Amino acid sequence: MSNPIASVFTSFYEDIVYSGLRDDYSPAKRKKTIRFNQFILLILFAHFVCVVSYFCFGLYISALINLSAAYFFIVAYHLNLRRQFQLARLLSVLNLNAYLAVMNYMEGLKAGEYLFFFPYFLIMTFIISFTRSIRELIFAYLMTVCCLAFCYYQCPQENHYQVHITGMFDRLYDSNLVLSLLLTTFFSIAIVRINRNNEEAILKEKQFVDTIYNTSLDGVIILDAEALIINDCNNRAVQLLEIEDKRQIVGAPMDSLFTKEHIRLFRNIEMKPEGDSTNRWQGELALTSKKDNTVFAFVNVVSFFDNNRHFWKISILDISEIKMTQFELMKAKQKAETASKAKSRFLSNMSHELRTPLNGIIGASNLLMQEQYLPEQVSHLEILKFSSEHMMVLINEILDFNKIESGRFELENVPVNMRAFLRKLETQFSVQAHTKGLLFLVDVDENLETEFLTDETRLNQVLSNLLSNAIKFTHTGGITLGARKISSTSKKSMIQFMVQDTGIGIPAHKQQEVFDSFTQADTDTTRKYGGTGLGLAISKKLVSLFSGELQLRSEEAKGSTFYFTIELEINENAKMYINDEKVKHLPVFDHLRVLIAEDNIVNMRVARKFLTKWGIEVHEAVNGLEAVEKFRRGTFDLVLIDLEMPEMDGITALAEIRKVHPSIPAIAFTAAVYEDMRIDLMKKGFMEVVPKPFRPEDLHNKIQKLILSRA
Repeated sequence: MSNPIASVFTSFYEDIVYSGLRDDYSPAKRKKTIRFNQFILLILFAHFVCVVSYFCFGLYISALINLSAAYFFIVAYHLNLRRQFQLARLLSVLNLNAYLAVMNYMEGLKAGEYLFFFPYFLIMTFIISFTRSIRELIFAYLMTVCCLAFCYYQCPQENHYQVHITGMFDRLYDSNLVLSLLLTTFFSIAIVRINRNNEEAILKEKQFVDTIYNTSLDGVIILDAEALIINDCNNRAVQLLEIEDKRQIVGAPMDSLFTKEHIRLFRNIEMKPEGDSTNRWQGELALTSKKDNTVFAFVNVVSFFDNNRHFWKISILDISEIKMTQFELMKAKQKAETASKAKSRFLSNMSHELRTPLNGIIGASNLLMQEQYLPEQVSHLEILKFSSEHMMVLINEILDFNKIESGRFELENVPVNMRAFLRKLETQFSVQAHTKGLLFLVDVDENLETEFLTDETRLNQVLSNLLSNAIKFTHTGGITLGARKISSTSKKSMIQFMVQDTGIGIPAHKQQEVFDSFTQADTDTTRKYGGTGLGLAISKKLVSLFSGELQLRSEEAKGSTFYFTIELEINENAKMYINDEKVKHLPVFDHLRVLIAEDNIVNMRVARKFLTKWGIEVHEAVNGLEAVEKFRRGTFDLVLIDLEMPEMDGITALAEIRKVHPSIPAIAFTAAVYEDMRIDLMKKGFMEVVPKPFRPEDLHNKIQKLILSRA
């Protein structure tokens, strides 16, 4: 039976003592809450004992006073649960003082109620655990002094309101004396235990701090800013500064470790409120150890006060190895820069020295081939010409590679007509392909009529290299040069270039290596076909300068496909040439009214010129909103709408126009290109699409088709 009863009492005790605790409480606040709950539980138990004894003695007024005081202690307990800590303590102090004053008056001083003031002082100081507020302490003890004065001057020695039995005062005095001694003993033991626990906690905390302090990777030195002496340091600081014994520097002058410049720097640190970043300094300092070795350190200096005395805490992180590494890196960098400059000068000189005689050789071989020569000399002259030109190509590749590697290579940005550019490549390489009996095909997107801003020379170099390789490594089949517009806006286009062959192909495990400098698929390829192995490396780096990536798909013995995608800016200032010979034979429309929505003045002018030539009455709108307003006011047979316009885009404008005339023929007039664009625009209400720049006959045919289908 004892165990169940003990467990019940233990559970009751824990429910009372640990109530009101929150997860966000600090350890100190948890202790205060627990102590206050213990005080309430103990004081209620004491009141319970007193109530029972008073009923036994027939002292019903004293029992009623105890019950009233217990009620107020319960109220204080609930205030503590609701985080009203200060109010709970205040109510406890007032209630306890009032209880002692009333009890001393009702029973008289001979009853010994004043003896409870002794444990009361212990309760106030330790159990309730007042904060270290002077006002709160003064209030508590002032109330106690006033209560004592009231008891001494106002309470009678004997009060017979409820005491009528002879010897009752002596009995009350004895019981109160015993109870007060028990309470005093209990609280004294509690005080001793609390102090012992606090002392152990302080010692553990000091040991913990000392462990961290002396095992830190940073050296820490505490300086007395007023006496200018070294107050303390940790073990790491002793090691860094090569001090034999810590006692050698503790109490020593500050200038025994730090220079005058360092001390002046420490003095300049202003003391600001806690948390202000200006009361510290961080930076690199060179310190001198006791053995006159230089220690490069990252130093953090913090100014603080302890017991109204000013100190500096110096944290030292050894960065000597980092500094030495930086020094070695600087030396290596200087050597590399010197070597790079020497290499550039060497290549520049060699380029001049090699190009000069080669130019003479190439020129002389060309002159010889234009003059009369013996038939048996033809092969010798061709070998001479081919070898000298091949040597010039190798020299150019090496110089280009050096420029790219050194970062001195910049792309130009000039207008390029893409179709004309690709036709030049076709003219240049189709003859070489046909000479080997290969087909040479060109697959160019019909939308690549636009003029772009790019570096034509370097783009030509990339594609020429890829085409040269394709012809070199292909013996049967053909070569395909492709260019396709992937997507486009009014300002930029994404274009994919491709060179495909049916040559020897590249094994899968070699496909990444072919882009490395001086590398080919294998040594047999180098012996059979020659070359430096720089062509693809240069091409890949040039494509990366265009913000693209040269990629490869290949299967051994079946051929290879090299491709890359780059974004090119559209030349908005390009002149749009009109060939009247192509459009003058197109038929004229009869009484046709067309609304054009186009925000670009040049595009509007060109479209208006053609439409007017075809007998069309043209009405203009510079944005989608204006187009909708004009359509609502007029009658039109067809609308030609640009997709990208201010105020309202073309798709939204057409949706508004469809509300007025659901079946009006509509043509999308756009420079944008994206996947499944035609299908998407058809779903959004357009009946035809005319890409910019447009072909006049294409626009005429689509207008004619829509008008005839409507009729």
